Amino acid sequence: MRPRGAATGAAASADVTTREQNPPMVLVKPRRGASPGSCPTPETSPSSAPARDEVLALLRNGSGRRPRFDPGLAGGLRAWLEDAAGELVAARGEDAPPLFLGPRLLWTGSAAAADPQTTAGADTSSIELVLSCLVRALFRQVVTVGHVGDPLSDAMAALQVDPARAGMAAQIERMSDATRDALSAALDVHAANLLHLTPRFAPRWLPRTHDRVAIPLAGGRVVLGGVFDLLVGAPVPGMATLCALGLTTGGRWAQARTALHYLALLETLRSGTPPFRVALLHSAIGRYGVEDVLEEHLRAVVSHVVAQLAGLAGDGPAPAAALLGGGDWDDRSRISA
Repeated sequence: MRPRGAATGAAASADVTTREQNPPMVLVKPRRGASPGSCPTPETSPSSAPARDEVLALLRNGSGRRPRFDPGLAGGLRAWLEDAAGELVAARGEDAPPLFLGPRLLWTGSAAAADPQTTAGADTSSIELVLSCLVRALFRQVVTVGHVGDPLSDAMAALQVDPARAGMAAQIERMSDATRDALSAALDVHAANLLHLTPRFAPRWLPRTHDRVAIPLAGGRVVLGGVFDLLVGAPVPGMATLCALGLTTGGRWAQARTALHYLALLETLRSGTPPFRVALLHSAIGRYGVEDVLEEHLRAVVSHVVAQLAGLAGDGPAPAAALLGGGDWDDRSRISA
């Protein structure tokens, strides 16, 4: 089943892959006639109700029957990764600096993993990265307060109070009027889709944005890291209770979905239990999908990471800063590509 809200025609053609390359997300439909206290069923049709209502319903559906996972699952996955990380450390040498790796490890090749447009230390950022950072600032605002004023002004204000983004804010201020107008117009589209897609979570869901995860391997010589755009719920030992929302501002849907599975793996290693369910929102075209996190997803991601680590070991020593901007994951190593 295709994810909901998928664009058609030219807007969607860039995302088209074969079924073998990109298995569809398993959407969890809200049940009609549910008993009191269970997932509410929207009373209006999808065309008249905001998509955020269905996203929330899909996340809540079946929440009373959350699966339990083998307590040894996280340990087994970690052991698999530790073996691969140990081989990588041995190949790089004991004096090599630590490697900090993010989601792009999953679909880029070895030491060329760093995008030259997003490498730390660059004087300017690509317009794609600038837009991604602005959209994510608006996403956090929508989650927190539920509304947006002027999208560019609101997002710029968020960048200006973040020391790590001061240079980007200055870059935007130096843009020509035509470039700023184009950026503002693009941001307006993303903001409208965010308001349409992003659920409004009650405080008891414990929503938290920009949640960083870092998993050290091989004694800290290799670190797998990433950033959840949004996590909700509280971890319970042995039971899947968290829900995660990922945001992609462009690029291929399949990559964004794989990176969300990668973040689910990191949460499994951090807390011992994977998220219960994940949602992926595409702010450029208003597309979304919701699926359960399955053990097969985690094992597939681990297998992919192990293969990539083996590739890095085969390439020999590589400077840490050449891989995903060193230890600064931020927006450049999130699920937007």
